[in-house]
Amino acid sequence: MLAAAILAPAAPAMSQTATSEATAPAVDPARLAAARLLIDQIFPPATREQMMNGMMAAMTANIRQPLMANPEFAAAVNKDPRVKTLFDAFVARQFARSTQVLNANLPGMADAMAHAYARRFDTAQLHDLSAFFSTPTGKIYTATSMTILSDHDIAAWQRNVMTQSMKTVQSDIADLVKQITALQPPVKTP
Repeated sequence: MLAAAILAPAAPAMSQTATSEATAPAVDPARLAAARLLIDQIFPPATREQMMNGMMAAMTANIRQPLMANPEFAAAVNKDPRVKTLFDAFVARQFARSTQVLNANLPGMADAMAHAYARRFDTAQLHDLSAFFSTPTGKIYTATSMTILSDHDIAAWQRNVMTQSMKTVQSDIADLVKQITALQPPVKTP
């Protein structure tokens, strides 16, 4: 219960961060128009969802690895088919929810990317980037750039980082719960 109470405030804090970041400086309309064209070129609207679903599939696979790295959890999954069924359903739900949220927010992501590009590149540089992405190499890059995150080496690196992070977070939360519990006055029994 205490751990859940500790983690609950994180959601409002994250939404506050997103709100405060939304007040970023305005960009020149000409730069923004050029950036929007560039984003459509390097992240084509017709293939955005497919590209993101492929990336999400790779990331979801990385959710399984750190959990299965825990010997007790892996033993439970491998020993009892019911546990495996529950775990598989859990992972599938996480993938479906995350993918649904991501796909629903793709237009916002493209707009955010256009703003980010417009802040970093002037109109001439945006046109230069567009020219590059029109070349054969640029077209190959745009077709494969999102799949780079699902490359075996990157996926292995992500699993390693997630495994390390989960070990630390779990022990840190347990330690925090102990520290908070120690601050609580003892309960007096009548």
